[in-house]
Amino acid sequence: MRPKMELVKKFDKDGSGRLDLSERKAARAFAAKERERRDDRRPPRFRRERRGFRDGEEGRQPPLPGKKLSPGDVEWYPDKSLYAPNTLRTYFLDFENTDWEKELADFKDTDVEVTAKLTIDGKIYPEVGVRFRGETSFMAVPEGHKRSFNVSLDFVHKKQRVDGYRTLNLLNAHADPTFLRTVLFSKIARAYIPALNANFVRVVINGESWGVYVNSQQFNKDFSREWFATTKGARWKVPGNPRGGGSLAYLGDDPEDYKKLYAIRSRDEPKSWADLIRLCKVLNETPPDNLEQALEPLLDVDAALRFLAIDNVLINNDGYWTRASDYNLYQDPDGRFHLVPHDTNETFSVPGGRGFGRGPGRGPRGIGRGITARVMLSQADKDRDQSLAKDELTSLVDLWFDKISPDKTLAISREDFIAKIGEVFAPPPSAPDDRPPGRPPFPGPFGPIMFIREGIFSAADRDTDGTMTRAELKSTFGKWFDEWDVEKTGSLRERQLADGLREVLPRPRRGPPGERRSRRGPRAPGRDSGNASAKVELDPLIAADDPDKPLLSRLLAVPTLRERYLGHVRKVATKWLNWKETLGPISKQYHALIAAEVKADTRKLYSFEDFRKGLTENLEGPGPRVTIGLENFADERRAHLLGTK
Repeated sequence: MRPKMELVKKFDKDGSGRLDLSERKAARAFAAKERERRDDRRPPRFRRERRGFRDGEEGRQPPLPGKKLSPGDVEWYPDKSLYAPNTLRTYFLDFENTDWEKELADFKDTDVEVTAKLTIDGKIYPEVGVRFRGETSFMAVPEGHKRSFNVSLDFVHKKQRVDGYRTLNLLNAHADPTFLRTVLFSKIARAYIPALNANFVRVVINGESWGVYVNSQQFNKDFSREWFATTKGARWKVPGNPRGGGSLAYLGDDPEDYKKLYAIRSRDEPKSWADLIRLCKVLNETPPDNLEQALEPLLDVDAALRFLAIDNVLINNDGYWTRASDYNLYQDPDGRFHLVPHDTNETFSVPGGRGFGRGPGRGPRGIGRGITARVMLSQADKDRDQSLAKDELTSLVDLWFDKISPDKTLAISREDFIAKIGEVFAPPPSAPDDRPPGRPPFPGPFGPIMFIREGIFSAADRDTDGTMTRAELKSTFGKWFDEWDVEKTGSLRERQLADGLREVLPRPRRGPPGERRSRRGPRAPGRDSGNASAKVELDPLIAADDPDKPLLSRLLAVPTLRERYLGHVRKVATKWLNWKETLGPISKQYHALIAAEVKADTRKLYSFEDFRKGLTENLEGPGPRVTIGLENFADERRAHLLGTK
């Protein structure tokens, strides 16, 4: 998780707990210099550049000023709930600065919120806090185009609410030309599990229309009150992470190891972390015969199965099955955990992303640089401070050599190193202790996958004689340490180790020269350029034996739970993927509700033609990408899951 730059305490001269206009001006200047300083000290690949897309890329047009509007020009809905599905409210935001957009961008990834006046249905909500939100949906979108917002009603006035809600999420529908995916997913999910509500709004900023946004509920006390009739309990967000990690794997008993992966959104109390750790330990270490009984006091097991089923049926490419991140956890006052979906714009999709291609019987692909870094840290961290000093990293060489080649006078050949380094690595903390009879713990010798083994050897064998000595590998590790310790702290944490390994050990390209490959993992069927019949044949048991996704692999190892899960898959597919009777009428109603505003939207991310066609037709390009039409998704996915035609 990327730490926020803390500016409020430093620049809050009047002690109000927030920054006024003059205080923000000083903070912006400081933040700009600090980012420049940090970037200058990082290798080029690690620098956080916000390039965005070029005008005209992917069908996007250069942004133009929107229509001028005032509260008296729009329809009001004072008697409708905030998330009423048949409304298109208008939210008016008025900022103090004319360069509000640049100011919000300057304060992205800081603790600063910018004050604004919000007007809804003719009622004024003064001094709300506004900030840009999102990662890819922000980084991929340049200034002038639609970006996502978070709005805090209670930023200054603690009791200020709109229809009982204290926060708003206004989403730009990134990666979804139809705007519909988040709203459709929300409607379906809420029929089975606790899930965030969503509808559509129009946003007007400083008197100018910025078009349609997805109005998504925030995961906070308002949400727990709605679903669990209480504001008590603990809440965590599992942030999006291409390398996963927030999978409910058992990482030991130190809360600090979990705080790197789970962001607590309620009061940070030791008991909350102890309970989360207990859940992970029971999930990962209880034999299948006793698992359901052991989990029942700790986890709503059937709701977890429904969560996983919806994730798979609607192909959430940011979901647990592929990333093991991008979801929320709530522990109710009775101590039971509940899973809540999050970030669902990449649903109803052609399958892709980290983890794609793992299916029943296939097992994990091996560990990559992230887990390699984790194991290196666990082996060499002598003082248990969760970081490695230079001497700790280089001393790792002796541990490896003593196991691979105890004779200190001998060098190791490439073949011996590649074959035996797997014996040095213990299984990661997420690996289950018990597995189906006859199945080995991991395919082949457990350890870094092949290109990592070969990369380490090649880097150390500087004289290219086909052998590697202790001194050569120690010198290589020492050189890497100096390069990776960009902040010159004298130590490396796990994330720095993993990032460093990615820099010096890039994954080799495969296939013929010039072939374009997805950066998100193996390309899904039907994603080749020019193929408009994108495939949605994702196995409902994908990742069912992946130890890096214990919520799937451990629950589905229990035969009765596996059958219940598959039953939920069938129920969701039968009802909601029926385009003619269920999903189609709902989608068309939403589509008609916003069509005129999408057409008039001058700052949308995709063309109106893509919006129109995306309801029923596949959208190709650029390159190999295909966005499957919603109707095609429903028909093809239902046929695959239910065996219908």
